[in-house]
Amino acid sequence: MDYIDIRKKFAELSGRWDLLTTNFEDDGADFFLNAGQRYLDRLLSDGKMFATYPVIVAAGTFIVKSIGIRAIKEVWAGNVDGKYQLIPDTLNKLKTEYSEEFSDVPQGAPKYYAPALLRPYPDTLASTTGMYNVSDLLTYSATAPAQHFNYDGIVIMPPPDETYTIEIVGLFYSPTLSATLSGAVWTQTKSFWTEVHPEILLEAAIYKLHGLYHNTSGAADYKALALEDAKGIDHDAVEEQLTGDLVMGG
Repeated sequence: MDYIDIRKKFAELSGRWDLLTTNFEDDGADFFLNAGQRYLDRLLSDGKMFATYPVIVAAGTFIVKSIGIRAIKEVWAGNVDGKYQLIPDTLNKLKTEYSEEFSDVPQGAPKYYAPALLRPYPDTLASTTGMYNVSDLLTYSATAPAQHFNYDGIVIMPPPDETYTIEIVGLFYSPTLSATLSGAVWTQTKSFWTEVHPEILLEAAIYKLHGLYHNTSGAADYKALALEDAKGIDHDAVEEQLTGDLVMGG
């Protein structure tokens, strides 16, 4: 279902046409629709919530980061010789094993990964020049202000000695929903929820609307609807997993 049609349906079902402009552009509706989508994303931990983020990294790269990561499950490295799975570890252990600055570690075939600690304190820390053991922090700059708020990622060790493809497999948030009008043409984003389950997205968005406006009974009703429908998706994912277990078990 096109997102602009979902936006209109949200205004119709909630009675909040004031959250759209006269030509159906956003005037507050997207806040609730995106809040509802994030709520649904966090409800599920399987199926379409999984994604693979592939990125080509140059020699010497030891941080791989992305917006939208919820939880990292696997990391793979690949080059012309093939692919292999990196060994998960903790950042503390990597810093102990590789006592040099990460940028000074001798390069080789990546073997380990750990969730990165990208946030500095204070959040507006502008530079780590002259400091040690902080090369994994993402600091504030004019070109990338406080990017650590939106990014999560991994540290890979040792830093690659050539170009590699790194794949992060895990749970990711759905893309932020928007629809903008240019002339007579709409530019719209899509997600699993808009394309497959727009009705559940609407239930979750109206739940968020009622909750934030202190309508507890309305919020409870729409939350119950969203939970019940999302439960069905979760059951399908469990059945699929059980089928895989049966095949593997012979």
